[in-house]
Amino acid sequence: MTPEKTYALISSVHRRGATLLLPDGTEADVRIPGRLFLGWIPATGDRVAVDRAADKSGTIRLAGVEPRRNTLERATGDGGTQVIAANIDIALVFVSLRDPALRRGFVDRCLAAAAWHGIESLVAVNKIDLAAEGDDEVLQDLAQDCARAGAGCVAISCRDGSGTDALRRLLEGRTVVMSGPSGAGKTSLAKLLGGRDDLLTGSVSQRTGKGRHTTVGARMIPLGGGTILIDTPGLRVFPIDQIPADRLHECFREFAPHSPFCRFRDCRHSAEPECGVRAAVERRDVSAVRYESYLELFDELSGV
Repeated sequence: MTPEKTYALISSVHRRGATLLLPDGTEADVRIPGRLFLGWIPATGDRVAVDRAADKSGTIRLAGVEPRRNTLERATGDGGTQVIAANIDIALVFVSLRDPALRRGFVDRCLAAAAWHGIESLVAVNKIDLAAEGDDEVLQDLAQDCARAGAGCVAISCRDGSGTDALRRLLEGRTVVMSGPSGAGKTSLAKLLGGRDDLLTGSVSQRTGKGRHTTVGARMIPLGGGTILIDTPGLRVFPIDQIPADRLHECFREFAPHSPFCRFRDCRHSAEPECGVRAAVERRDVSAVRYESYLELFDELSGV
């Protein structure tokens, strides 16, 4: 009897194999037969073909790997790259307004990484229940800057549920890779949206003000309705080390309308005279905060 073939997603990867998320929502562990997939290193989010044995054992075996639509990667110490997640629909930059405090540089770094990999991005700001005087303006400025950059922005509170329905609609039916500082409430969000009570939550260290990691590897968390969350614990920020310094400006999409007015065609929008982007910053057509983030990232990538 011919084995029944179906498709599954790699939910998480471990040393001896991987855990699959099957179409019926259940999970199954499989071994990775190296002789069949030479050169392929599995990643969370990979879509694979599987065979279920026709005998009583019902053993699931890998039968093929589908091409990746996109990947989120980071550099390794040996000069190579590591795929963090694959086949992503949207990159969720999950931060908190307070405890830990919102850092715009963190947000802009994540947006640049998502833009470089061609992944749609959404910024979610948690803990708005802790808002103080002046925070409304902070959130408004962030939302405006995100819109100019081609990203979405939503303010929520995992504690009282504010804004979570809107966030759920934006994520519905999509595969989402999430990153953010520890303590921002990532696992609490997965618990809230997924209706699960088996997810560990961490806390912010009173000594350092930083969160304690509660998950140890990229994993898929089904949230129902076809929505799948890829949590990336230990990865507090999407990496930018894949971006060439001279192409970083492409990841700041709001620069594009102003670049044609630069005096030099290869303008890097830093110290060059008659720069159209800098002129736009002075006119407030481009966010000064975003521009400062660009300069910092440019220096970092240039090795300055």
